[in-house]
Amino acid sequence: MKFKVVHTYPIEGVDLGEKLLELFDASLVKGVCRTEDEIIRSAGDADAVIGVVSLHPFNRRVLKALSKCRIVAGMGIGFDTTDLEAATEYGIVVTNVPDYCLDEVSGLAIAFMLALGHKIPQLDKAVRERQINLTMDRRAVTEIAHPIFRMRDQTLGVIGFGKIGTATALKAKGLGMRVIAYDPYVLGPVMESHGVKPVGMETLLEDSDFISIHTPLTTETTQMIGYQEFKEMKHTCYFINTARGGCVDQNALVRALQEGLIAGAGIDVTVDEPISPGNPLLKIQNVILTGHAAWYSTASEVEVHYKPMTQVALALNGEWPLYAVNPEVKKNWMNKWGRKV
Repeated sequence: MKFKVVHTYPIEGVDLGEKLLELFDASLVKGVCRTEDEIIRSAGDADAVIGVVSLHPFNRRVLKALSKCRIVAGMGIGFDTTDLEAATEYGIVVTNVPDYCLDEVSGLAIAFMLALGHKIPQLDKAVRERQINLTMDRRAVTEIAHPIFRMRDQTLGVIGFGKIGTATALKAKGLGMRVIAYDPYVLGPVMESHGVKPVGMETLLEDSDFISIHTPLTTETTQMIGYQEFKEMKHTCYFINTARGGCVDQNALVRALQEGLIAGAGIDVTVDEPISPGNPLLKIQNVILTGHAAWYSTASEVEVHYKPMTQVALALNGEWPLYAVNPEVKKNWMNKWGRKV
């Protein structure tokens, strides 16, 4: 075999794109690798590695040991646990799948908004336990439903105006909502072209009825929402996180909910995943938890497993991958691996 490709997180019954390797006389080695040593043992002599670059430890030690590797193709959007600086130093291109679950994640953010804003969990619980009917029991309106606002009268604040943040904003505008956004890396006219008003973080926190965070987890965004930020929000504001748990100070979120600084939260991602049995969020009634499910649909599951192999195929063919997240390595990479025409 000319090439060796190692898949560190194969799923049975899913198309991993193995047929693409037939063009390159390549072998695919499949085996779940969770630790540094497991990855090194399996992929130390690999030409390409596929893995979950937001979970698996592709750190400096691991990347240095991948002596023949030209690409680490990530499954998913995030690459939290991958040392991009080291990858660039060792001439390895790292890729992700930036476009596979835009509709799913933005859709869940909107679902959180509708469920929280319409008090669906509380109403469902009251109907099941007490058979309440708001038309016939006016006391229940004040006790359970108040306040419920018209969505078209509400303002959504989007933190992070990338692909998913933009999709969320457009869907919210479809509900008639006013949308504002904060992202220091996106030009104001870009937001305005989508009918979204660019604002500073302070204004977003103060003016929003819903706040939805859509940033990657970086040193800059780690715990970017803390207790002070929650204090600046409206008491009627709902906070939504479908990005990364580490973007929010989880203790501050719990405190804000317990003290009534915000009205509730829709949380798909937590710092501890899976969430620990002792996590206080499990006991707070005005919180909806979905266990990092925002990415999933039958269509997105196909894409997240298949698309990494398309990037591997490009790299094995000496072509620059479409989804590279460390473009700094391109010149050296092309000199070493690039297809000679």
